[in-house]
Amino acid sequence: MFTVGLSCFIFLVVLGLSSCESVSKIQGQNVTLRFPYPCNTTEVTLQKSNRHPFYISMSGPDLFLSQSKTNRFKVYDKNDYDNCSVDLMISNLMKDDQGTYILFVYKDGDIQGDDTHRIYLKVDHPPGKASCVVGDEKGGDWVSLDCQANAGSLPGKIECYQTGVWMPTLAGPTETGSSLKQSILIRQSGPVFCCSSLIHEDRDMCECKDTSHYLSDGDYIDPCPTPSPTFPESTTMLIPSTFTENNQSDYSFVTPSTPVKMEEGYDNVRLIFLSSLGLATVLLYSFLVCVYKCNPTRKSNSNSSYDSPRVHNTMPLLKENERDSGQSKGKTSTTQSSL
Repeated sequence: MFTVGLSCFIFLVVLGLSSCESVSKIQGQNVTLRFPYPCNTTEVTLQKSNRHPFYISMSGPDLFLSQSKTNRFKVYDKNDYDNCSVDLMISNLMKDDQGTYILFVYKDGDIQGDDTHRIYLKVDHPPGKASCVVGDEKGGDWVSLDCQANAGSLPGKIECYQTGVWMPTLAGPTETGSSLKQSILIRQSGPVFCCSSLIHEDRDMCECKDTSHYLSDGDYIDPCPTPSPTFPESTTMLIPSTFTENNQSDYSFVTPSTPVKMEEGYDNVRLIFLSSLGLATVLLYSFLVCVYKCNPTRKSNSNSSYDSPRVHNTMPLLKENERDSGQSKGKTSTTQSSL
């Protein structure tokens, strides 16, 4: 019993002598807490308040934490000779992460009280989700919507959107104990979506969906539903229907039953096709010209036909002509002699 009391006394003395700083964050944010220590230290431990240490340098990088914190807590022990520290990184802060984190320094088994370092982490949180009920009528189509939410550590408010329009406030916001209350003026027709937020924060309409009213059957709780795909309207076309005696078309306006889609992509495809066809034609023509001009057979034939002189049997023809003329002269003389 005396040993336990002495340990508690030493613990309180150490906490009183150690340095302390404070860090404030909002729930859901990330934080890094840095604990410097002398580089000639033999061991350091990190714990929250008076709980068992969740990090012991002699045990390596393993952390002694619950399953909910294992994935969110990371410890980095940096030993750079003259600059040593333990960095605690916490992601997606929760309310129960708030508290005092203490780094104890040991040398040769003795605690070094002057080197003990404390950091108080404060985790602020916004109000909880809003819930609303329809209240009194305010004349015409207007009614009050009375809303409330769990109060947070930071001042908050409740806001509503109806058919994409921010609705005015009737009363509040007020905090009563642990509750945040506010009344909104809305119409009795058209879906309405409400949510809580920080007092100086304006929630986006698409994110404001804690609660809803006046939804039609089959509607989802979504203030910004994905629009359904739209199609172009039908196009009026001018087409010929009959032909007159003067060969002139009688045009009439016809609206097709199905929409005519004039897509820009179709024109691009047609242009590319025509360009490719023209290029292919030019290449084919060039190839045929090259084949015609470079054909060795054509050259040899042309050379043989033009280079070799045209030699005809001139002499035999002349001799034959002379022979024919001699025969004719002989015949003439014979005829004369016979006469």
